[in-house]
Amino acid sequence: MIMTEFFYIISQFILLFTTLFLLLFLIYSVIENEKNVIKRTIPLIVLFGLLLSINSLGFTPGLLQITLTILFVVGLFVVVISFGNKNISYKISENKFDERDIMFSRMELVPGTEKFDNYYRRKPQNRQKDNLFRKEPGLLNIGSKFYNPLLFNAAAATFSTVDLLQPLVEGDHVKLPDNINIAELTSFIKSWTIKLGAVDVGFTLLQPHHLYSHTGRGEKYGEEIVLNHKFAIAFTVEMNHESLSFSPKGPIIMESSQQYLNAGTIAVQVAQFIRNIGFDARAHIDANYKLICPIVAQDAGLGTIGRMGLLLTPKLGARVRIGVITTNLNLEINQKPIDSTVIQFCEICKKCAVNCPANAILHDSEKNESIWQPWKINHEKCFTYWCKVGTDCGRCISVCPYSHPDNFIHNIIRWMIKQNPVNRWLALKLDNFFYNDKPALKPIKSWMGLQSGK
Repeated sequence: MIMTEFFYIISQFILLFTTLFLLLFLIYSVIENEKNVIKRTIPLIVLFGLLLSINSLGFTPGLLQITLTILFVVGLFVVVISFGNKNISYKISENKFDERDIMFSRMELVPGTEKFDNYYRRKPQNRQKDNLFRKEPGLLNIGSKFYNPLLFNAAAATFSTVDLLQPLVEGDHVKLPDNINIAELTSFIKSWTIKLGAVDVGFTLLQPHHLYSHTGRGEKYGEEIVLNHKFAIAFTVEMNHESLSFSPKGPIIMESSQQYLNAGTIAVQVAQFIRNIGFDARAHIDANYKLICPIVAQDAGLGTIGRMGLLLTPKLGARVRIGVITTNLNLEINQKPIDSTVIQFCEICKKCAVNCPANAILHDSEKNESIWQPWKINHEKCFTYWCKVGTDCGRCISVCPYSHPDNFIHNIIRWMIKQNPVNRWLALKLDNFFYNDKPALKPIKSWMGLQSGK
């Protein structure tokens, strides 16, 4: 009799807990306007609510109560216990990358000019691939698939504002260095940068392979990059979740441009502050980088570079833009080992690769028993698609399970993913069930313009 009462109480708790958890998930889904999730969650709430009522009336067989209890205990054990996580040796190439080879630099090459001819004499293998994107309308241009005069011109205005920041990225420090405690100064910079709008901030030693080998844009095109700074400050700013849900349509590039501006503004302010206290500093902002931001940010402990080639952060996934300041100011660094569980989840997930409209993301991994190589995307395919649709796509970011909003439910799932391979498999299956393995594009809002509905 006592055992029967025990299993009744436990089963009641399990059914009540599950029903309440699903109700909370439903509330978050309504807030996030995830209609497919709402549609699939409501029947589950009805089902568990019905089971709770039946169990309350004493109609549930004892065997079912015992089975439910055992399954819950075993499931809880699997969810909570950490096991089966691999220690992955992650190898970033220490060879410097030439900025002249990035797609934005190649986009700026004008046929018939000496710069154009010199580049393709040096890199003839890129000419045929680049001819493909030059046949397309181009970013933010009329004739592109998702052209929208309101959204595209708004994004162009924001990028123009970023351009106004370019003269401010460098400058002279005007006095002798202030005598400030390193720990206090590091803490202040982090807290102030977050107050300015950053999500997270990290510090790292500046490494040679962080830097581009040669400048690929602007008046100093082709010059070897020399930067006599010892430290780097990396930070992230959040990209709006709703704006990402429209990817690859117009709202994505409007949001991208806004966060490039926000990151640029913060970087310029922090760099100027460092110069004000007597040290050299440079802000690295959109169209004026001397380094590769995701690698610096990863070394600064802000996240792990995933399958899509972007930094996956703990709370926002790839739904961030990165800003960097380099300086000769001594700082307390906080380098952390990469999160191997992110790589292990990326290995089984592949949603970014499956949903990439340009088929530019690898489905496989490059690894052996001792060293795991980062995934490399096909930049030419990716950029050619951008030039076709007129936006910077963002489809990979929008479908990534790590990119869900930073809230209680999604943070529980993120914590589960870190625990063990079973949780990672379960998290992927649940994400595909509720959000679909190929999520549908959301219709954009009327205020964004009629043409944007294409």
